[in-house]
Amino acid sequence: MPASIIPKPDGGKVVKTNCFECHAKCGVLAHVDSSGTLVKVEGNPEDPRNQGRLCPKGRSAVQILNDPHRVNYPLKRVGKRGEGKWERISWDEAMDTIEKRLKEYKKNFGGESVVFGQGTGRGTNQWNHRLGNTLGVNHWCSPAHICLLPLMTTSLYMFGMLPIWDGCDFERSQCMVFWGSNLVWTEATISAGEVGRSRNRGAKIIVIDPNYEHPLASRADHFLPVRPGSDSALAMAWINVIIEEDLYDHDFVKKWTNAPMLIDAETLDPITEAAFKKEGNKGQLMIWDEMTHSPQPIGSTTASPALNITQEITLTDGRKITVTTAWQILRQRAAAMPPEKAAKLCWLETDKIKEAARMYATTKPGAITVFQGIEEHTNSKHTIQAINTIMAITGNIDVYGGNMWVPFWNEMLGPRLAGMPPESHAQKRLSNFKHYPNSHPTQVWDAILTGKPYPIKAYISVQGNPISWSENSNKVVEALHKLDFLVVMDYFMSPTANLADIVLPSAHWTERDYIADELCGRWFFGQQKAVEPLYERRSDITFMRELGRRLDPKWWPWKTNEELFDFQLEPYKITWAELKEQWIFENTPFIEKRYEQNGFPTPSQKLEIYSLIFKSTDSDPLPDYEEPAESPYSQPGVAKDYPFILTTGRRYPNYYHSAYRGIPYLRELAPEPRVFINSETAKKLGIGENEEVWIESPHGKIKMKAQLTDGIHQRVIALPHGWWQACPELGLPGYPDNIANANCLISDKYHDKDLGTPGSRSSLCKVYKA
Repeated sequence: MPASIIPKPDGGKVVKTNCFECHAKCGVLAHVDSSGTLVKVEGNPEDPRNQGRLCPKGRSAVQILNDPHRVNYPLKRVGKRGEGKWERISWDEAMDTIEKRLKEYKKNFGGESVVFGQGTGRGTNQWNHRLGNTLGVNHWCSPAHICLLPLMTTSLYMFGMLPIWDGCDFERSQCMVFWGSNLVWTEATISAGEVGRSRNRGAKIIVIDPNYEHPLASRADHFLPVRPGSDSALAMAWINVIIEEDLYDHDFVKKWTNAPMLIDAETLDPITEAAFKKEGNKGQLMIWDEMTHSPQPIGSTTASPALNITQEITLTDGRKITVTTAWQILRQRAAAMPPEKAAKLCWLETDKIKEAARMYATTKPGAITVFQGIEEHTNSKHTIQAINTIMAITGNIDVYGGNMWVPFWNEMLGPRLAGMPPESHAQKRLSNFKHYPNSHPTQVWDAILTGKPYPIKAYISVQGNPISWSENSNKVVEALHKLDFLVVMDYFMSPTANLADIVLPSAHWTERDYIADELCGRWFFGQQKAVEPLYERRSDITFMRELGRRLDPKWWPWKTNEELFDFQLEPYKITWAELKEQWIFENTPFIEKRYEQNGFPTPSQKLEIYSLIFKSTDSDPLPDYEEPAESPYSQPGVAKDYPFILTTGRRYPNYYHSAYRGIPYLRELAPEPRVFINSETAKKLGIGENEEVWIESPHGKIKMKAQLTDGIHQRVIALPHGWWQACPELGLPGYPDNIANANCLISDKYHDKDLGTPGSRSSLCKVYKA
């Protein structure tokens, strides 16, 4: 028995493990009695992140484990799709059927005809990727386009690393900015302690969120209730204040960013050494040296890079062009968004914008946490670029108290774990979006429905419910009905699982082993099972590994989960058995300014305010203001009929996305879906508290009860997502046929042209009594 399992005098035990009810993976103590029954879960004070705190989701683990509505055995559909008629089958029959069908599809239609997908993942992302690569095309049909991948992609392009999320060093920060991030609810126990302690010692808090319901809004030094989708205007206004008031970090910007890089003032193309020398290196980027008044290589250790320069030069071919710096273009764009203009676009006060920008820029060090609140818009790329630029020009990147580099993220979806994508992946992936690396969900549904550009025959979903997470949910239902073969592995019979051909029982985190890694900062944890799996439930990892071995053992050489875990841990020189023994392991020291050793892991080895990767595909390399595809300003004609800004995805501290409305302990805390409407707006519409209303967009309509509030703008409507599950124990209904599904209101025609994000948090709608 490992040291992390503590025997009790009565024959029971206490197991040190980690909760997987959200990405936080808080350390817990699982109490098991002498019969092997889980009786209680509480926070583990030895976890340096949550220090014994645990949210309602973790505390409900016993109820979730034993919920009578769990899927407990493999099931095969025997009626019409969606009819709900099932036959219990063995795991062997289920695996044999899946293997046979997938191999037939690959032979007859190509590996691209099979889609692997998931929900939020929480530890299985890399292995889901590997399954896709095994067959030749990693579709990875998941909510990644609205959940963290836009932030990951843009941040990796600019920084070569991910200094966001668990990279926020709140413990040492003097100014904490929560921008589209409700971290205190969504990953509460890993952040609440750090935030609270820092606040108590005098650290400043800035909250940027449309909803005063944000748990830190009332405690913030500045609360900016930004118009949903206008964040890029606000961020550019911050950049304006920081540059024009000379609040930026001159040394960091000149030495460690590519802001001084010379570019063509008209085309924004980088200027290389070949522009000045006939035999010059076409890959060598250049800066202008203030001391010699000449172009020099960007990495020169003797040059003094100029930031503010625009001049005409003669190229080696005799042509004359005007060159400037990336900094100058950034400065010009920021100048076009003064705080006065941003205030009108964002529905804010000019002075509040200025004061908040100054506070962040002058209160060092500062950390900005960003999450889905800035991702789920059709202009997410520019918003993320602009906020990342704010972190960069203030010198708050990879410093204690700022946004620190967490190396794990560079590894997670890298080729070692996920596998190197074969050439066929680039040729066959379904995506019109240049910087969405996998198949975009909306194009997967289109391919299922039309057979173009090729037929999709099978979809294997692990812990995912695309009817709930995908935009235009009604199209998803139509596509899944047409699908030839659907397999769903999950805890519960979700709306997606109800349409499946085979449903597999997924083991709860208390019933299976895994490595707690994502959003665990600089630590790994041995997330070991507390009890043996009940009924015939199996770990998602077991299913993926065994299916992978059946499809291609060269891709999946591991005969046991322990072997797979050992492979993942190999670079860290620790085995699964050793990790389980000690439970917690520091995988990387939390040291600042790693870039001083080898620069940033980007093409230029600089922090790229100007993204060379974006520019290489003719995408805009620098941040700018962009209006959402659906707004009163981009579509004023539509706004006449749909006058309100719709923002979906309102968070609950007791649920995680669409999970656990059926758990009585959690459902009691929020028993029904309710739409937030400003009190004055409701009065004008004749809507009272708790009255049922229709929320209608140009794309669909749903029904919820009204909750009146003074905490949102009179022209903003805020509603939750994820409502489908009933709770019979409390007599509370489910919500079938998408009647309360927020994603029915969201268009699948409008997306960020680079990252593929829809306007889930910034669309148009109207509201009226049901």
